Amino acid sequence: MLRKLSMLLAVIVVFSLLFAACAPTTIQNTETTAANKDSQTQASQSKAGETTSAAKTQIHWMQHWITEQGPDKINEVKKDFEAKNPSIELIFDDIPFVQQHDKVLALHMAGTTPDIFTVTGAWITEFADAGIIDPLDDYIKKLPQDFKDALQGPMFLPWKGKIYGMPVTNGNTALFYNKKILAEANVQPPTTWDEFILACKKVTDVNKSRYALTGNIVADPPTALSYEVFPFILQAGGKIIENSRAAFNTAEGVKALELFKALIKEYKVTTPGELNAGEKEKRANFSAGNVAFMFEGPWGVAIQKKANPDLEFSVVPLPKGKVTGTIVQGSCLGISSKAKNKDAAWKFLEYMGSADGQLLWDKATNFFPYNKVTMQDEFFKNDQYLKVFIDQHNNNENNQVIDNFLPQAVDLRRQFTNEVQNFLTGKKTAQKALDDAAAYWNAAFEKAGIK
Repeated sequence: MLRKLSMLLAVIVVFSLLFAACAPTTIQNTETTAANKDSQTQASQSKAGETTSAAKTQIHWMQHWITEQGPDKINEVKKDFEAKNPSIELIFDDIPFVQQHDKVLALHMAGTTPDIFTVTGAWITEFADAGIIDPLDDYIKKLPQDFKDALQGPMFLPWKGKIYGMPVTNGNTALFYNKKILAEANVQPPTTWDEFILACKKVTDVNKSRYALTGNIVADPPTALSYEVFPFILQAGGKIIENSRAAFNTAEGVKALELFKALIKEYKVTTPGELNAGEKEKRANFSAGNVAFMFEGPWGVAIQKKANPDLEFSVVPLPKGKVTGTIVQGSCLGISSKAKNKDAAWKFLEYMGSADGQLLWDKATNFFPYNKVTMQDEFFKNDQYLKVFIDQHNNNENNQVIDNFLPQAVDLRRQFTNEVQNFLTGKKTAQKALDDAAAYWNAAFEKAGIK
């Protein structure tokens, strides 16, 4: 009998640990007074959707930016939203980006979701098809026309006839460079592929463990493609998708992959271990001064300033190949289909999509806005970093948005990454790797009924 009781208790403990692991860190605010600590304790004991003693409706927002950038400025957004909506309390559920996709799936299955998810472009179609996020059309149709006009663009288009996300961040990939390293090597920021290759060779010094770039093409999470591979394809004059089908298995795609491999294998200007490194390692190497260049989005500015305030770096457009080109991407906010307070959650989405809300958010995070009205603010035109991304957005010859048009985008990106790895390790030619990736993508388009 005692043995059976012990086994039962062990099972209960295991299940308790599993459910506890599903819960992200909850942050109501980041001030350290005793009163606030008490309120945080009370909030952690309440379920999402319950109200506080002051009868405020709590909404939980899962995001990753406090981890990346720190809480101080992001709390300014919380304070402004709550001042405009005094009956609502916004609570941050903070979790590192690399864990967020799988955590969303786990929380949805457990039925313990926050009210609001941060949804990258690569997740929108997957979460919509899985019923994880609700369509927003009933809310959107009540917005003023000028509000909707300011949001028009590739991240505000319907998926299977419905809109699932409020666009809040916009961005593209540019070239970050270490001023000190380039000055010591007597190198100017490169503007073309040829100049970039020459600069990479000059700044690399293996004996000093100094490289031009971080070699990174890890398959999980499969985000490196947007920085390291896709822009090369566009600069070669190619496309990633066209007419709802893969379009990268062309001569331009082959040329792009061969350049990527040459940097790693022939010129040896990248850090070793490229198959196991990703965004975390790339950013850490740059902030430590170990690499001269980094392909990165506007969000990287605040990340680098936090990681190393003394680092002297700047940003320039990506080098031109046959044409100029970069990947455009961003994030939306979505309402969980299992949210306890959907109307209150929509209030926050509406706030974050507004011109004023996005301006405050972008000033706090150094993001590039999606709202067209916000984009015209002098803040972006005068910022030495952000104006580079604006210029690329407005002037490049071959920019492309892809994630919002891919069924199961994470899976498709992972498969593409695997094929790039097959090419780098000599298992396949560039053409064979691209052909196999294209076949996988097109089968997914067919399965999703996309014509």
